[in-house]
Order: sequence, then structure tokens, then C-alpha cells
Amino acid sequence: MKFTGEASTLPEHEQQAILQMAAEVGVPATFLAAIRIAENGRAGREFGVLSEAADTYDAQCRIAALSIRNNQWRHVLRFREWPVDATGFLSEGFVKFMQSRWAPIGADNDPNGLNANWSRNVFRVYRNSGII
Repeated sequence: MKFTGEASTLPEHEQQAILQMAAEVGVPATFLAAIRIAENGRAGREFGVLSEAADTYDAQCRIAALSIRNNQWRHVLRFREWPVDATGFLSEGFVKFMQSRWAPIGADNDPNGLNANWSRNVFRVYRNSGII
């Protein structure tokens, strides 16, 4: 398998790592890839994981995938609705909820205000990517 759309621009080894981790954890691979693209971090920060020791690509990918899964449940508990829209994709509301936890606007580690674009960028890449 491989990605289509913007997620297909990731190197092949990253695509395969994302696909494998997403399947293992049980989250949409295209959403995990969208976070990777939006964060675009250097080595050891590829997915923007800062809160835990994760200095390898695999550790970054795993924590991001687990965070997606955990935030789906947090979303259900908070809003009493599953975070999937009528088309079967994670909803835009969920992406904004995920942003509030993953890349909050006004965070101390975001001096240039880039987090303000996070949900829009992630949602766009997520909805415009697929798997073949």
C-alpha cells in the first residue's frame, strides 16, 4: 500500500512506517500522515512530539498515533458523539479538538503563532490524501 494525494510526497520509508503504525494502533493512516506533514519537524521531532522523550521517527510516530486514538475517546467523552462525520472521515470538529491538545494556539513553544494554521493544514491534507 501507499498514499495518494499530498501524503504521497512523504518518503517511501515514512509512508510504510505510518501505514504500519496506524494499523497497529487503529487510527486513520491518512490522519497520521497529515500530522507528519503539518508538523514537518526535524529528525527526532517529525510529528511535533515535545511532551515525551521520543527522539526517533518510530517513537514520534507511535506517540502521535496513540494521541489520535486517545483524543478520539476524549472527544466522545466530552461531546457525547463519535468524531466521524457523515462521509466516514474524522470530522473537522475533531481536528480542531485535536489541535487544542496537540498544537494549542498561544502555546509557549509557538512564538511565531504557527499553531493557528494547524487544524486547517491537517484537515486539508487528511481529506485530500488516500491509500491505494
